[in-house]
Amino acid sequence: MVRLKGVVATLLAVFMTCSVPTLAGQFGDYQPQGFLSDYSKLEPEGGDSKAYVHKNPRLVANYNKLMIDRIKIYLKEDAESKEIDPAELKELVDYFHQAIVEAVGSEYPVVEEPGPDILRLRIAITDIVPNKPAASVVTLAVPFLWLGEASTGVAQDEPGSTPFVGEASIEFEALDSENSQQVAAYIETKPAKKYTWTKGVREGAKDYMRAYSTWAYTKEAMEHWAQLLRKRLDESRANQILPAERVV
Repeated sequence: MVRLKGVVATLLAVFMTCSVPTLAGQFGDYQPQGFLSDYSKLEPEGGDSKAYVHKNPRLVANYNKLMIDRIKIYLKEDAESKEIDPAELKELVDYFHQAIVEAVGSEYPVVEEPGPDILRLRIAITDIVPNKPAASVVTLAVPFLWLGEASTGVAQDEPGSTPFVGEASIEFEALDSENSQQVAAYIETKPAKKYTWTKGVREGAKDYMRAYSTWAYTKEAMEHWAQLLRKRLDESRANQILPAERVV
């Protein structure tokens, strides 16, 4: 019996190893969660972006409505605290869903059922690192101490990062809602900044005060990705020169 259990355990280990793709190093420092149906077509976006993208604007432009799967949340494995209230995670999921609905507006109605002109969105917010408001308070207790930190951080090639601010990544894919073929995919890590120094003192102070909130930077990233989705949909529609080819 003991020997049989050992064989079963070995088979399970082999199965798990074979079923999970080895993607370490393919996307910089980011280790994918295995959430996307296909990572093979993702390529660096280039320019100032550190994202990885797969898209076919001609295909995307063929869809006029969206169907959004329940958004998934993954905390970063080495995050100091994993004891997050489930109610807070639900709030984040609902917040992102609503941000998308508001961003796409009436131009791309969100529906519940698949159809020939409906794009199905699968989204996972991964590697979430909650902000540490307590650590923020220590720094914020000294008026304008943030001005002296302008040279301490370089996240997004701009001063303003500090060790206790949050961050989040996204794994996103758009599928044909009828045959589940991948039409577009996107991976990006969005580190937070305590303030936006290059926008001036007023905007910098506004960003800086967000350090008091545990999820402020995560929500900011969600708003960014929701607006980016709308932008990409609009660009695909505007750039459609030839009739779009449906995925078959």
